[in-house]
Amino acid sequence: MLLISLTVTAMALFSPAGPADAASYPKYGQQSSAVRSVQNKLIAAGYLKAELNGGTFGAKTKAAIKRVQRKYDLKASGKLNAKTMTAIDRAVRAATGPRTWYHRETIGRSSSDRPIVAYRAGEAGKPVVMVVATMHGEENFGQYVARGLLEGLPIKDVDLWVVPVLNPDGLAKDRRWLDGHVDLNRNFPYRWIKRANTGPKAASARETRVIMKFLDRVQPEYLVSWHQPLAAVDSDQVKDAGLGDRLAAGLRLPKKPLTCGGSCHGTMTMWFNAHYPGAAITVEYGSTARSLTTMKGRDADAVLTAIGGRRASGAA
Repeated sequence: MLLISLTVTAMALFSPAGPADAASYPKYGQQSSAVRSVQNKLIAAGYLKAELNGGTFGAKTKAAIKRVQRKYDLKASGKLNAKTMTAIDRAVRAATGPRTWYHRETIGRSSSDRPIVAYRAGEAGKPVVMVVATMHGEENFGQYVARGLLEGLPIKDVDLWVVPVLNPDGLAKDRRWLDGHVDLNRNFPYRWIKRANTGPKAASARETRVIMKFLDRVQPEYLVSWHQPLAAVDSDQVKDAGLGDRLAAGLRLPKKPLTCGGSCHGTMTMWFNAHYPGAAITVEYGSTARSLTTMKGRDADAVLTAIGGRRASGAA
């Protein structure tokens, strides 16, 4: 089988909950997870570049808020209040296409008890494929490819699963690690060795066990794992060279070995390739995001083509 990691709503997919009351609205100069929540919404609406979700309310975030305020006929102050938050939510909805997914489930919870959510699109009974993104919380670009896969015309020829955010705690904090300073992509039980950030033992992290259990359940033919910032499709000991070729061509990325500087131990793709007949591969965006239109449009369609899917024509 094949496996790829909107409303519920697009906001729920790509950002933590926003400020609860007027007193808690972030202010200029503040750095917090609440700021990052607003930034993630501005990114999803196309008003802020995807690399600018660092959690600091600076000039570029203020300028993006002003653009939303002008769009929705509010005073362009760059300050957050209830009307502006409503406008930002409206902007996200306006940028969100019709959903392709027909099933949503919480497949587990993070160390801090945030839900880890999988979405199913495509056609049941077809080859199962999967896309996973945001394994590292500060590597947030891949979730917009996930958004593209979950929006638009219906998907055909594959049974597609998407996990847009595997590390919701890290995304909320713009942090690579899980609790305990564990790197999720060094915690899988294949060639695991104890080093800084690998965890006390293999599969010690709750998030590792959640995705292992899910992968064992669906056993995809293809598993595409999104990272950044090395700007390449992995060519190191890949299980399906054709998959790598198709991804590299469609995404306009070079192929090169992603060996983690010799420290690739206990990664998800290594573990999956060793235990299942399907093929897993890593894709890395660069350090600067492509446009939202490119990531959710051209790049999402390139991934879909590479894993054997297609969009339905018209309203079929």
